[in-house]
Amino acid sequence: KTAYEIYQCDWSSDVCSSDLKSGSADATAMLDNLIAYLRAAMPRLEVEDATFAHEQQIVCAYLELMRMRMPDRLRYAVHIAPEALSLHCPPMVLLTLVENAIKHGIDPSETGGLVDIRVAVHEQRVRVRVANTGVGLRPQRADSAGTGLSNLRERLALVFGGDSQVRLS
Repeated sequence: KTAYEIYQCDWSSDVCSSDLKSGSADATAMLDNLIAYLRAAMPRLEVEDATFAHEQQIVCAYLELMRMRMPDRLRYAVHIAPEALSLHCPPMVLLTLVENAIKHGIDPSETGGLVDIRVAVHEQRVRVRVANTGVGLRPQRADSAGTGLSNLRERLALVFGGDSQVRLS
């Protein structure tokens, strides 16, 4: 079986109830959030496009997992305009940006911070903004673009051609 087929199995909470749910309240919440994340993410990995509603499910489940990992350091807000929810986008676009914000902004900060996700539609264009109040951008070597953002740029270019851009500030 492929990894995808393995994760396609029934991730219901009663599959693991006797072993994992007998632990602390934190373990139970972590398991519930992991199940929600896998249910949201795994079926989307093989689709060519998704909607912002799908992306919202994945991102919120992921953020809940990360908040359990760093409960005192991670806060988040997700604001997706209702008119954007049904719009199509490449799968895992929001998740890539959110993972990047946590990995490079929140995780290295002793005090953590806020990840603020906004998707808006203006003049028939979609603007996605993922900001964080963590440590901020650090200078990179000229030849180091970052794998996640490089892959994101390539995926957006394949779908939208030159009509997309990714900017860091």
